[in-house]
Amino acid sequence: MPHDSEAKLMTALRDQLGDDHIVLHSFPWLYPARDDMDAPAREGEADFVILNANAGILVVEAKGGEIVLRERRWRRRTGGGLKEIRDPAQQARRAMRALKKRVGLVCGEEFADSVRFATAVAFPHCVFKDQPPADLPAESIICMDDLTEIDRAVARAYAVAGRPTAKLSPESFLRLRKALAPEFSVYEPLSLHVGRDSEALAQLTSQQLQVLQGFAVNSRAVVHGVAGSGKTLLALRCARKFAMDGRRVLLTCFNAELAKWMGEKLDEEPLPGPHPITVRHFHGLASDVCRRAGIDFRPVGAPEVFWDQVVPDQMVQAATSIEGDGSLFDALVVDEAQDFSPGWWDALEYLTGLDDSVPLWAFLDRAQSLRREPTDPPIAGAIKLPLDVNCRNTRRIVHCASLASGVQSQPAPLAPLGRPVRSLSPPSQQAVAGLIQMEIRRLLQDHRLRPDQIVLIGPSSWRKGSLARVESIAGVPIVDSASEWRRGGSLLCTTARSFKGLEADVVVLYDATSLGPVFSESDLYVALTRARGHIVIVITPSSLGQSLESAATASAMLGVTP
Repeated sequence: MPHDSEAKLMTALRDQLGDDHIVLHSFPWLYPARDDMDAPAREGEADFVILNANAGILVVEAKGGEIVLRERRWRRRTGGGLKEIRDPAQQARRAMRALKKRVGLVCGEEFADSVRFATAVAFPHCVFKDQPPADLPAESIICMDDLTEIDRAVARAYAVAGRPTAKLSPESFLRLRKALAPEFSVYEPLSLHVGRDSEALAQLTSQQLQVLQGFAVNSRAVVHGVAGSGKTLLALRCARKFAMDGRRVLLTCFNAELAKWMGEKLDEEPLPGPHPITVRHFHGLASDVCRRAGIDFRPVGAPEVFWDQVVPDQMVQAATSIEGDGSLFDALVVDEAQDFSPGWWDALEYLTGLDDSVPLWAFLDRAQSLRREPTDPPIAGAIKLPLDVNCRNTRRIVHCASLASGVQSQPAPLAPLGRPVRSLSPPSQQAVAGLIQMEIRRLLQDHRLRPDQIVLIGPSSWRKGSLARVESIAGVPIVDSASEWRRGGSLLCTTARSFKGLEADVVVLYDATSLGPVFSESDLYVALTRARGHIVIVITPSSLGQSLESAATASAMLGVTP
């Protein structure tokens, strides 16, 4: 403290006033000039501000040393004589008016008028016996003799301002306290974090793809890559290269939404030449080929039997009928190859005329397989390339995904650390939808994210999960089409399987209560690794919820120095 006088008074206030008093020392204040909007703001400082729910606010101005008032001029006695000082009574009143104005601005004029405001002047080094000035009642003076019974002196000073209108309720007293001493923080919106992280990760992915370009001289390859290793981007590059060589290229995958995205990316930079790249997910490809050949294509019986056994035979029949003197394609690129049935590869070989020299690149991640026992693509003469480094996700996301799913992968050495995974715990299952909506509003409004940066992922589709009755959040409509979501202006609510191969800046995972056929370890791994920059997990009480909470906590400690 700058003055011994203030220290003496503070000690008395601290030791003698009850817990129902709040004492603020050296309280600064600032408010605009009342009449002139262009004038600089008025500023000052109150030595002490005392808050009490029963009594109100007391502003105390403290003056140390021996003080003398003569001819309305205040002076302090020093070794060199008398030194003029500011009028302490005016200082206290000025500070009181500023604080009342502050309370009125924050809580409203009516609330401010209901609070009793009082002032006092303290002379901790002096005793008082003379007649006080007209603007400073004796009851408002605190001197050395009062320090041993400061509670009485404070009550006496409060009484000068009259009786309080009413005792402040706990809620009103909290409003008063926050008006004068608010909890204040500034934060960097998440949009800036994910923007920087995405730029860094995109650069790492580009560097990894440049390294792999050297392997493009091989016409056949099987690429094993972890999530986020750039498999799909490399698949697009391969397809472009084969098309630039004048080949008729088929680019296929398992996921319909991924096929749409790849088609959009290729359309952004149209290729010259007579043979555009055909982009189709396998199910749509099978339907197209069979219908073109006039074969009745209607799923019947058990889906697994139909797609794994009936469809390959129909495609072989269709390819033989259509080809005539030549094949449909003379280059093939397959993404999500881990989900392809063995019979599908036979059908694809027929589409390329059973020519083992046709360029064929396949990309897979066994950890993302929808099949219990994924097998390597049966591609004759193919080299094998490993992609073990995750360039999509921040280090904390990779760590969380590995711990939660049991699938191990390594982040790029130069990958950004990223924000801690955020976990939310609703009080009940019925509260999940409301909690998600609050979080989405926070991301959109407080953290300045766009809707097309956020995806909601659950074990079930939108209409079968906790958000089934929610049509929009913060005025933003919810959709279940990734292609519609990418156009902007809407939030995507989907499943891990539908969003496999795709990515977003922020993923909100919800309704994940257990692992099984509907939501497997693979689905959990996929869901968590879709996020480039940030994950929010809505955790409900369950064994999986505990695992997710533990993974989120452990990943948050990554990079923290003990």
